Amino acid sequence: MTLPSIRLVQQWIRHQQPMVLVLHQGLRLQGRLLWQDPTVLALQLQDGQEPVLVQRQSIALLHPLGVIVETG
Repeated sequence: MTLPSIRLVQQWIRHQQPMVLVLHQGLRLQGRLLWQDPTVLALQLQDGQEPVLVQRQSIALLHPLGVIVETG
């Protein structure tokens, strides 16, 4: 499975779309994307908190909250 395009991720950032990130080791993070660069996404888990920086290579799955994604 591949990650969404940079343009799609940028659209989610602009619309402050709540997101779900699932890392390869199974950890699931939920929050809003603040920014991206070629190697890192900044995810704010709760308002007022410092963002968590997540390397793109650690992400197994990235999708908007409420969207059901089938893997297989």
